[in-house]
Amino acid sequence: MKLNIANPATGQQNTIDIDDERKYRVFYDKKLSQEVPGDSIGDEFKGYIFRISGGNDKQGFPMKQGVLVPHRVRLLLADGHSCYRERRKGERRRKSVRGCIVGPDIAVLSLVIVKKGDGELPGLTDTVLPKRLGPKRATKIRKFFNLSKEDDVRKYVVRREVTSKKDNAKPYLKAPKIQRLVTPLRLQRRRHLRALKIRRLEHQKEQKAEYDALIAKRIAEKKERAAAIKASHKKTV
Repeated sequence: MKLNIANPATGQQNTIDIDDERKYRVFYDKKLSQEVPGDSIGDEFKGYIFRISGGNDKQGFPMKQGVLVPHRVRLLLADGHSCYRERRKGERRRKSVRGCIVGPDIAVLSLVIVKKGDGELPGLTDTVLPKRLGPKRATKIRKFFNLSKEDDVRKYVVRREVTSKKDNAKPYLKAPKIQRLVTPLRLQRRRHLRALKIRRLEHQKEQKAEYDALIAKRIAEKKERAAAIKASHKKTV
């Protein structure tokens, strides 16, 4: 069985191949998202705790969360389901997926380090890889750099250097467009939209008042005509 181990703290990932079944038997009958100690895998994994994040069986079918069986099943999948990508809008398709319970037919098991153990693992915990892409949303940039509301978010965008494929072209920096950034122009547009809304409400109130006055006038005229007809009938009698 191959173990694909990822370390979110350093951004590193490594795959190890284990032939001895006694070492990876600890993962049997465990479900996706369960935490498993890694002491039985080897001495270098002593103290480590892993979380099962996914896997494939020997034919390459992926494990699906929520399917509580240790074998393969065929499910009717639609847009929004894992292990499926719709080709046409509204399309549903019956596909084979592997259950979320680990068994001996699993070929590759994906693990995530939840707790670091005593020793260092080469290729997993020894070096920290820099983030290639930083956060794009303004609130996430503030959270990432622990900024206050007074700090300018635009100064903290993660930029990356890009080299052009053209000959003798200078490298240039590339940065994402910050989303949900509150600027003076955005505030001005918000004030304008609010003013338009208030203006529409006032116009509707004026129209309603005019309509109510017109209806009241017509009802009064109708009553006057009815009273005049009634009075004329009395005179003739």
